[in-house]
Amino acid sequence: MLQITPEDEKKPDTDEAIDDAIYCAGCGHLITRGRWRTAVDGHGHVFFNPAGRVFRILLFSEAPGIACQGEPTDEFTWFKGYDWVYALCRGCGAHMGWRFTGVDRPPLFFGLGPVEIHCELMRAAAA
Repeated sequence: MLQITPEDEKKPDTDEAIDDAIYCAGCGHLITRGRWRTAVDGHGHVFFNPAGRVFRILLFSEAPGIACQGEPTDEFTWFKGYDWVYALCRGCGAHMGWRFTGVDRPPLFFGLGPVEIHCELMRAAAA
């Protein structure tokens, strides 16, 4: 049963109030949290790579479950002024997206593919 907290009731100030965990769809490793979504010219983007493959990504300011691979490059970058490296799951090594670094604000963010990640709410619904 869904219970909505009345507006006049004080809500908890803890991070545990909402489980917004986002996991690797392959191995279940914690990748990031929904509260770390960020915007760079919008929250979500659709891009294509030089081979013509289309990617839909969501942006996050933090992703502690990510391991980065490769040398930073600005070759075919999707965000002007930002270099990128591959972002891999620390649990299984699957390609999750990219980490972008630059001199603009924000100086660092992650572009992660929603096909590769899923929220705890979706995991609970499938159980």
